Amino acid sequence: MLTAVSKPEEPAGPAVTAGDARQRILQTTIQCFCAYGYEKSSMKLISTKAGVSQTLLHYHFETKEKLFQAAIDDMAKRMFATAATQLPHRVSVREGLTEAAGLMYALFIDNLDAVTFMVEFAAAANHNEFLRIAYVDYRDTQRRQLAEALRRIAGNDAPQRLIDESVRLFETVLLGMSMQRPFVSDTSGFRRDYDVFAQMLAAHITEGLEPRR
Repeated sequence: MLTAVSKPEEPAGPAVTAGDARQRILQTTIQCFCAYGYEKSSMKLISTKAGVSQTLLHYHFETKEKLFQAAIDDMAKRMFATAATQLPHRVSVREGLTEAAGLMYALFIDNLDAVTFMVEFAAAANHNEFLRIAYVDYRDTQRRQLAEALRRIAGNDAPQRLIDESVRLFETVLLGMSMQRPFVSDTSGFRRDYDVFAQMLAAHITEGLEPRR
């Protein structure tokens, strides 16, 4: 049973808000997860790295599980929000898909911080029930976001079957290439391989949009 925690007296300068401290804690949690793994990332370690008291961590998040869930949700929200704001508008379907593929590469594959997090997240989820549930939730959110992005580019008349199939294909490549990215030295060749897949997917989608005769 959780013991009620009184609000901590946390000294802060005038430019430091509760939102600033919370965001710093969430970002530090992700950094600790990537560096030390879930089991070794204790509340004490995270509070020390974030420069806040352990009491403050417990006041805001109560438990390590809730802290990690909040950090994962925050990271997903920020990444998907960035993707949504940068998606192309008023271009052809083929151009939109090409630009969207480049954006996904920059955000989810060539971003080594995000890649390191996903590698650790997927590996740890194999033997931790809490992380397994959190990973499935993250995966489902990513699927919805990808489907919405494809629907926006392909249009409302695109068959749902085509959208779902494209999401599964993209998800498979996204996960596979993100797992490989930290070990790649030939980044130009790696990007060319991704572009080949993106062109194949774009051709598959545009073909699926053509009226059947």
